[in-house]
Amino acid sequence: GAVQSDGDVEARPPVVPPLLQLRRTYVMFEQEQGVVLIVQHSAHERILFEQFMRVLESGAAPSQRLLFPMTLHLGPAEGEAFEASREPLERLGFEIEGFGGHTLLVRSVPMPHPRFDAEACLRDTLAALAGDRGASASTRHERLAATVACKAAIKAGDALSPDEMRALFIALERTSLPAHDVHGRSTIVQLSWDGLERRFGRR
Repeated sequence: GAVQSDGDVEARPPVVPPLLQLRRTYVMFEQEQGVVLIVQHSAHERILFEQFMRVLESGAAPSQRLLFPMTLHLGPAEGEAFEASREPLERLGFEIEGFGGHTLLVRSVPMPHPRFDAEACLRDTLAALAGDRGASASTRHERLAATVACKAAIKAGDALSPDEMRALFIALERTSLPAHDVHGRSTIVQLSWDGLERRFGRR
């Protein structure tokens, strides 16, 4: 759907340059100043992180009900991490109930994108958050959003269709910190025409 800009004017459709995927890891395009490479995993992680933080601050994400509930057997530390993060996980779209011991029944899951692997994401997130006691609620929310974003984002090695590359480019442009992923690493690297011409001995 159309994204509202500041003010009541609907945002114009963005201009998207021709995009090329390299090594199933980078999306490359050309602009006036040079060539730009986007790391697809880091870019998607940034997009999802900002999306999840908005959800945690102001409501609930849409979720998809599973035809057959998923059963997850957790270790004690992961079980504790689930109890501590239950409410924000529900806001993100996971509908989960305890099933005795450290077993969970997952009835609904978020669907941030078609490649999303809900079981792996939930397992990896709870493993990463295990032993995270004592953090304030806001820090926990941020860590949960960052962890789920990291686990849910498309990976290096995923072949992207032209439409997926376009969607990634547009969504990244609309984030507040497009140049960095949730770990502070670069999502975007720029090679200037000047720099390239020097490499070719043309300057």
